[in-house]
Amino acid sequence: MRKPRPNSYNPAQALHLIASDRNGTPLSCPSCSGPIERDPGNHPPPPRSQVTLRCTDCGRFAKYIAGAA
Repeated sequence: MRKPRPNSYNPAQALHLIASDRNGTPLSCPSCSGPIERDPGNHPPPPRSQVTLRCTDCGRFAKYIAGAA
């Protein structure tokens, strides 16, 4: 029996969400239009830290490394 996978965005949605976060624009979930919770909350994040963007309604998430591009 397979383990259930955590909800994550498809690659196009994740890239759009990450690009919007890096630009500092307001974030909303591409799937359900819900609010996005950002961890860590400070903007811009410390260099080389992992940033997690999670929808508070549907639970989908995207992760990226700050300062890498």
